Amino acid sequence: MILTNEKIEKKPRKFYNKEINLNDWNDVKNELESLLAEEINSVNDLLKFLEKWSEFDAILSEEMAWRYIRMTCDTKEENSKAFNDFYANIISPASEYDFLLKKKFYDSPYRKELKNESYEHMNRLVSRDIEIFRKENLPLKIKEQELSSKYGEIISKITVEYDGEERTLSQMGIYLKNPDRKIREDAWKLVNNAILEHHEELETLFDELKNIRIQIAKNAGYENFRDYMHDAKRRFDFTPKDLFEFHKSVEKTVVPALSKLNEERRKKLNVETLKPWDTEVDVDGKILKPFRTEEEFVEKAIKILKRVDSDFAKNIEKMKNSGFLDLINRKGKAPGGYNYPLRETGAAFIFMNAVGIHGNVKTLLHESGHAQHTFYSKDIPISILKDFPSEVAELASMSMELLTLEYLDEYYNNPEDLKKAKREQLEGTLKILPWVMIVDAFQHWIYTNPNHTIEERDNYFGELMDRFNPGIDWSGLDKEKRIRWLRQLHIFEVPFYYIEYAMSQLGAIAVYKNYKENGKEAIEQYKNFLSSGFKYPVKKLYEIAGIKFDFSEKYISELVEFIMDEIESL
Repeated sequence: MILTNEKIEKKPRKFYNKEINLNDWNDVKNELESLLAEEINSVNDLLKFLEKWSEFDAILSEEMAWRYIRMTCDTKEENSKAFNDFYANIISPASEYDFLLKKKFYDSPYRKELKNESYEHMNRLVSRDIEIFRKENLPLKIKEQELSSKYGEIISKITVEYDGEERTLSQMGIYLKNPDRKIREDAWKLVNNAILEHHEELETLFDELKNIRIQIAKNAGYENFRDYMHDAKRRFDFTPKDLFEFHKSVEKTVVPALSKLNEERRKKLNVETLKPWDTEVDVDGKILKPFRTEEEFVEKAIKILKRVDSDFAKNIEKMKNSGFLDLINRKGKAPGGYNYPLRETGAAFIFMNAVGIHGNVKTLLHESGHAQHTFYSKDIPISILKDFPSEVAELASMSMELLTLEYLDEYYNNPEDLKKAKREQLEGTLKILPWVMIVDAFQHWIYTNPNHTIEERDNYFGELMDRFNPGIDWSGLDKEKRIRWLRQLHIFEVPFYYIEYAMSQLGAIAVYKNYKENGKEAIEQYKNFLSSGFKYPVKKLYEIAGIKFDFSEKYISELVEFIMDEIESL
């Protein structure tokens, strides 16, 4: 099935037709100085300035994007060096101008004549950025970026010998699906022993990161890094205190539901207790194998997206035609998966580590949702109004996972396999919530108790695992339980970027519920949301998507009940 042979081409530039040497700070600096010198004598001049600045920002952003993409597709030292050098020598000094350009906008008398809701929202965003910017934090952020990159290098190089072959940690994941419990246990322990061997190195690396982050917060006048990040992430719609209530709501509503599902799993597996290596295996002993080749993997995803909306499918096919997909796991590739917006082009690049399991299907559809967000918001001319936060970005991606749920028969001809895939997906919408609470609560504790020891840190993580990890028997595995966080790249690379997954998961369940009840009308609301970028506050964007931004116990309970009913219907 071919929907389009079209390839993605960069949007034509409106203001910058000449070549700019992005490797030369003097060239980049001259363009930024020119922007600062722009005369603004009217509202139209102010809007033109914002558009021109946005175009230059997109040019820089895309150069950094491709360097990051190359670094993660192949973690060899020269690619890491190219990215880190560009970040240190171009992006970081340009950040100082980012502040000055925002201040130029903020200080303009014509700003007050921009009256509509989107511009008022932009004013608030810019004001927050100006308030927390500190020049002395620029070199600290360079060092933080370098250390964050080091985490990926360490993890990507950890391999184990199993079944006569050297395998990456990602490749070992498939053995946790094996019906033979001994194989699962051996694979799980092999991976965790490999992590234990790097325990001290990773803990030391994290302490270096923690100390830099604490200093960044102090420089900006904050008591702790948690409060600094709350403001840096421009979280206007909720407070840190609200997040503690969120943790409690999930504990009261989701944990009991998962306890019930885990008890069902224990009985079906016919084991005395559920161990950590029993959580991923299919209870009927069958491993879903949705695809064999990368070509099949992509083609079936495109067919699924077409059944939701043909434009969604065409966008991914254009990415395929343009070489904007790198999907299969291999040695030397960084862990994880992402959708990286190519701001100047107006498209995206999807990266992941597929090994042929159902979770890979979920990841591709998830990242496809991110990609649609990039496509639909690309024509918003002011970059500030499409630089959406994670609780907006992840709503796009997680909703796509569920909107495509009805059409997984493209991967699974067998009705029982389809039922299994749907159940796994639905259970996953609940499973993620307690884990997100663990990761979020852990980071709150780390940065509000900055003088803790490594042992205290690991102990606290173990306590959170006991609180939110219902029905799993970790007896005899206390060390492994306490250092499980070392494999959570967000804690190292993007601090406090995780609670958004839970907010967005709730939103995605609500979008799916809306789709089940209202069909195409719900898709139109979702597309309107995608097209809105960050033109409005988070709460309003959720309303545009046809849902509520709410993590009260009552609301979560309603959504959990909906998902449990969907599972029961299978």
